[in-house]
Amino acid sequence: MDATPVVRPSAIRCANARYGILPPQSGFRRNDELVLALAWVLAWRTRPAKSVLRKIRIEPWPQQAPLTRAAKASRALPGPASMKIALLLFAALVAALPPVGAAATTHVACVDSTTALADALSALSSSTGNTDADEIRVQAGTYIAPAGGFIASVTNHHNLTIRGGYLDAACTVQAADAELTVLDGNHAAGVMTINTIAIPDSDIEVSGLTFQNGSGSNASGSNAGGLKIGDPNPISGGRILVERNIFRNNSSAGNGFSQAVGGLLAATDGISLIVRGNLFVDNSSPNAAAASLYSNNEIDVGNNTFSGNQSTDAQLQTRVAIDFTTFAGLKLSNNIFWGNHIGAGMFDVNLSATGPGQVGATLANNDLQATTGTAVAATGTLHVDPSFVGDGDFRLAASSPLIGAGTNDPAGGLSAVDLDGSPRIDGPSVDIGAFESSYIFSSGFE
Repeated sequence: MDATPVVRPSAIRCANARYGILPPQSGFRRNDELVLALAWVLAWRTRPAKSVLRKIRIEPWPQQAPLTRAAKASRALPGPASMKIALLLFAALVAALPPVGAAATTHVACVDSTTALADALSALSSSTGNTDADEIRVQAGTYIAPAGGFIASVTNHHNLTIRGGYLDAACTVQAADAELTVLDGNHAAGVMTINTIAIPDSDIEVSGLTFQNGSGSNASGSNAGGLKIGDPNPISGGRILVERNIFRNNSSAGNGFSQAVGGLLAATDGISLIVRGNLFVDNSSPNAAAASLYSNNEIDVGNNTFSGNQSTDAQLQTRVAIDFTTFAGLKLSNNIFWGNHIGAGMFDVNLSATGPGQVGATLANNDLQATTGTAVAATGTLHVDPSFVGDGDFRLAASSPLIGAGTNDPAGGLSAVDLDGSPRIDGPSVDIGAFESSYIFSSGFE
């Protein structure tokens, strides 16, 4: 049985009227309709808060015979409990409104040391009086994470961008090569955690960085060895973009009840969660060794390479390199899953939905070695050795069957450049995986 609250149009019209939008045309059948209608009106008028109330469903209501004056009087006003709920909803929705005031400013921090990066992350915008954003530009180099890792907390209406590869002291010249900027957990802590306290409606982008040697743990909550953005509960309300990063040799330890992920944990109910152009290699955890992704909306994973990742909890019937939870589907496009630890109960990905109301994976032009479950749909799937260059180099050799085998229009789009910073398309069609080849001759000569 569908337990989603239903609001009839007459209730919405009456709530509109109470807030000066439309003249009243009808009363309420129940007191709780006033609460839900009020919530609907406020959510509609405060667009950033709509996701908070997306489970309110509007349906037509049959015409009712006119009521007597006594009957109308008995239902005209909500009771104290309903009014209390309405006031709480009102307060929550008003809090979700972006503040009105001066134009938003982007605060740019150029960092060149562990201390400078930690300080920039701890000084993010948090004022309720503006919508200022923060951009942290990380100069090329190696940064050993402080005790507990690099920690940031994003608050409402304050977007955060973190980018690596800057070559000059002023952070005006950038090389789009993730190998140049390394954040190292030193096997002592998760490399970076970006908390999303109070479900902020703020966009987060992380690009051009290497997360390596992280060792995540948390006695009471989820954790990631490489990068954690948000949390499955609570969750973020803004967009997340994780693009052109390397997740290498990270691990995490579970606590028996919360998610522990080797490489990347990202969770949002914003309109997009995109993970594209990354390399996940040699990460380990009880499950979801490479990545675990959560969203009520669509998740787009494109042009990534997954290799050498190992999920270690043998008590699990199914364990995977990448795990997902979504009610709108996972779109996998142009990815390589090859060389991960597979065997009894170990797979690259479970393509099926794993819970009530969830939606499984849709595949487009991936190279998959070992999967379980059934995809929603699949086109252009390959099951071939990608022919990596080798010795830790996950670029494609000249003989690779994955060169030009991708789709140029993947869900979530293409990056402008690949993980090396080279143009993402070199030839008629994009390559599968994180790196784009530039071979001129099929014989292998350049």
